[in-house]
Amino acid sequence: MPMILSWRRSVLLSVLPLWACAQVESTTAAPEPSLRVVVTTVGEYASTAEVQNRVANLARVPVREAVELAPNRYRMTLLCADQTACRAAIARIMADRTFALAVDADSRQQIPTKPTRDAAR
Repeated sequence: MPMILSWRRSVLLSVLPLWACAQVESTTAAPEPSLRVVVTTVGEYASTAEVQNRVANLARVPVREAVELAPNRYRMTLLCADQTACRAAIARIMADRTFALAVDADSRQQIPTKPTRDAAR
């Protein structure tokens, strides 16, 4: 009887890591649709976070990866449900002429981010 229990235990212990890997893969979310834009502002701002918050409030979509390109130019990514939502978000930013002079889609190719070590396995 002890031999059967040890055999069952070894089978269980060998299967558990495979099951755990399958669980990790099933919980990874699909990438969100996004659009990189370059925003030219009317005036200079003290911080990039200030511009990012203002754009997020105007566009009514989440904004990430804001980078200052020049004193009045910022590149950031709008996280939209689809292309129509992104176009509407750009139109809402452009509607506030006291903030934005121009909002242009960033035409440069975006290199995908490197997967994390855990996701690559």
